[in-house]
Amino acid sequence: MRVPDACRFTGISRSTLYLLIARGEVEIVKMGAATLILTESLRDLIERQRGTSTSRTAAPIRPRGDEGDIRRSGRQSRNRRAAHASASIPLFEPE
Repeated sequence: MRVPDACRFTGISRSTLYLLIARGEVEIVKMGAATLILTESLRDLIERQRGTSTSRTAAPIRPRGDEGDIRRSGRQSRNRRAAHASASIPLFEPE
């Protein structure tokens, strides 16, 4: 299959696919100017990824705890956003 099809098949970007090709993790065949990715090579890549510890220990998505701070429009109030922004980035070093 061609590169765009392989990207859609695996859900990875073109640049990531080309990195995998350069590392030898994905096998290609050149036919003239066309670069064809072997489907079996992509399946093998996915199977190898299934066995890694990263794929088995993915963190679950946590629900938001501050449901009351979000207006009906789905936006947080300005005061709430400002409080989050100032709490996460210290502006001054304590003396």
